[in-house]
Amino acid sequence: MSDLDDATPATVTQELPVLDYKHLPRLEIERHVLGLDEDATAALLRYECDHRARTPVIRLLTARLRHLRADRRKQP
Repeated sequence: MSDLDDATPATVTQELPVLDYKHLPRLEIERHVLGLDEDATAALLRYECDHRARTPVIRLLTARLRHLRADRRKQP
């Protein structure tokens, strides 16, 4: 394995948890987010931060992720 192999970032070819997410407007994303679990929400947040960087969507996903994590901590 060469040094270049180590430095090459992973390709973003993995499927996102929401069908056609890349093309959805913010209001459509809001509809889908409530049904997502923590892992799916985190995946969308990573994608949004790395590729689209829409501030309202990042806020929405961040708030949803915080809510899910808070609920998880409350469970015994």
